[in-house]
Amino acid sequence: MKQLYITLLTLLAGITAFATTDKAVGNNRTWDGSTTSTWNLGRVPQDNDTILIPAHDTIDVADPNIQLNGVVIMVYGALTFSNGKLKLDNNSRVIVELGGEIVGSGANDQISIGGVFKFKGNGTPVIGYSYADNTTGTYPNGFTPSSSVALPVIFQSFYIAREGNNVQLSWSTINELNNNHFIVEKSTNTHSWSQLATIQGAGSSASVNSYAYTDKNIADAVVYYRIRQVDMSGSAYYSAIRFMNNDGIEKAANIYTSSKQTIIIDFNSEVKNNVTVQIVNMSGQVIVRQHYGQASYQLTLNMVGAGSGVYAVKVSDGNGWSEVKKIAM
Repeated sequence: MKQLYITLLTLLAGITAFATTDKAVGNNRTWDGSTTSTWNLGRVPQDNDTILIPAHDTIDVADPNIQLNGVVIMVYGALTFSNGKLKLDNNSRVIVELGGEIVGSGANDQISIGGVFKFKGNGTPVIGYSYADNTTGTYPNGFTPSSSVALPVIFQSFYIAREGNNVQLSWSTINELNNNHFIVEKSTNTHSWSQLATIQGAGSSASVNSYAYTDKNIADAVVYYRIRQVDMSGSAYYSAIRFMNNDGIEKAANIYTSSKQTIIIDFNSEVKNNVTVQIVNMSGQVIVRQHYGQASYQLTLNMVGAGSGVYAVKVSDGNGWSEVKKIAM
């Protein structure tokens, strides 16, 4: 498959299975030193946490005195600032995923790493893919586009499918650089993960490599899977997360907005050829019609200029399959 948009393999080098993930829950929540209801762990983020801002959610930093050490902040949704500051140490990193953004309203909105300013709110918003750590520059060049990073593995696909009482996982890569192995991980709540298997990687390869694993005798109501990639130095990166309900029903395409100006179509099955995407407004007018001769496992549509409102997004392959979802922008 031709890769149109490749989801950044999340989480940086050095994150271990023991890292704690504190995920924001709900939209338009506040990040300060005392609002525990914003976070799934029932506490504010602490040193050495992985801090996750999910797609669709906006979290507002409203405290000028947040200081954290050894954290990884993953922004899939929107991280906004209201006279807030994130003061991070040299062992911290901020990663903005595709569809994510960091937005401020003035110079008092700041992110610093090791005392060096990486972001100020009076500048241009930061959009993904991009990251900042102690190796990147100083504001206004504090965030580096991740396309310039030589990732050890570029995923071409990652799919799951129900086969009786089993779940079949399959994934492929289009590039591997010093890749040692993959670890298949499973969860029932996305908070704690167990290791199912280790699959040997291809080392260094510019060819397409395919991998598979079968998780047998599944009885949980819902299960989540991810692939942990480990390179020769022991550094780790993660794939996207896939999930399966106990009834085995999994939509072939998950359609959602990652920001007010971006629509994401995330395929969970091998939709290879002749994919057509139509976006229709509530007056029945087709405002976007795009055909893909070969589709990746994730498509991104930029909707700048479409305006606010409700739209219907239809994805079809010309062979009888289609998914339709209404979205608000």
